[in-house]
Amino acid sequence: GVVIGETSIIGDDCTIYHGVTLGSNKYDLKKRHPTIKNNVIIGSHAQIIGNVVIGNNVKVGANAIVTKDIEDNLVVVNNNEIR
Repeated sequence: GVVIGETSIIGDDCTIYHGVTLGSNKYDLKKRHPTIKNNVIIGSHAQIIGNVVIGNNVKVGANAIVTKDIEDNLVVVNNNEIR
């Protein structure tokens, strides 16, 4: 299954594979989940935690843990290792 937090925003043409979590690191009544822009691919079991922005055309590798903003057109693997 995929977990998508209630304040998450997901853009157009995104691919989210199985086991992905778009979660929060705290409980607050304001925006606390990720914003995923357009044409993003998120690999299996990746975790994107907190109020972060994943830019356009980003690829997030399987099992990656993302806790900070990612600029457009990048590839992220492991724990925020950007290539």
